[in-house]
Amino acid sequence: MSESVVSTVHDMLWGVWHELGVPGTVRLRNPWIIDLELLVIYTPFFASGDPRLDEMAFSWCVCNHAMIGARRVRAFAAEVPEEVSKAFWMWSAELRSQVRINWIDARQAVATARHVRRLTPDLSRPALTQLRARAVFGVGARADIICALLHGENEWLRARDFMEEGYSKNAVASVLTDLTRAGLVSSSRRGNADRYNSSATPELSDFLGARDARWLSWKDLFHVITVLTLLERHQAKSEPVRRVEASRARRDILTSSVALGWSEPPPANDLSTDPLGSLLLWGKEQIETCVHGR
Repeated sequence: MSESVVSTVHDMLWGVWHELGVPGTVRLRNPWIIDLELLVIYTPFFASGDPRLDEMAFSWCVCNHAMIGARRVRAFAAEVPEEVSKAFWMWSAELRSQVRINWIDARQAVATARHVRRLTPDLSRPALTQLRARAVFGVGARADIICALLHGENEWLRARDFMEEGYSKNAVASVLTDLTRAGLVSSSRRGNADRYNSSATPELSDFLGARDARWLSWKDLFHVITVLTLLERHQAKSEPVRRVEASRARRDILTSSVALGWSEPPPANDLSTDPLGSLLLWGKEQIETCVHGR
């Protein structure tokens, strides 16, 4: 894989894991609230080229596995590309030999000689709102739905919007009913669907230290950088193949790049340029902006 994009992705991941308590030299200038399950699922794939990052992330999961939501892991792991899924489940099998994690059966555990370091997150860090919510409300739908409400601020959300957090319709309905009864959520019937809005966003934001938090669509971020990472494998191909793959990749990431607020990817039909190289360079610049805030 080309260093141009992958090394920048490694820098980003080092910065994100540093927020969780992993020692490292990369600092995110303006860190976002971290989505732990997506980070855990994608890290084995990207860290395959950085053994130290892989070791540190593995150690963190051994020491803090109780903070990881098994339901979300299973739901999200079923949606990722095959290359990501394969790396994650192999990593999970080793993790299962060290600690009891509920997203993989004990019979699938694979012995490992990994050295595990003791790592503990500082839950007061702004990027760890999700983990603070879980420390208060428990690891599960309640904490994650509250975070989704804070992310949506004053937006009226449907039940299916909360199901995107990795929970079943019944689990979401149960939590929303409880929160509505407690006066923390308002509901309104619009058309044929109920919509929900936090009645106590300022109070919950202050309570969880999320008043000035930066939210991010981690699904979109990981989707884009995965597509770009896989695109790099075509760099040595013929020019026609490079153009076809660049065009396909651009179409695949366009919606996510808009959701992330990034600039539009370069066009793939300009015969005067190298579309694959231009798209990879664009991606590198966008990721660097995430890391350094430029």
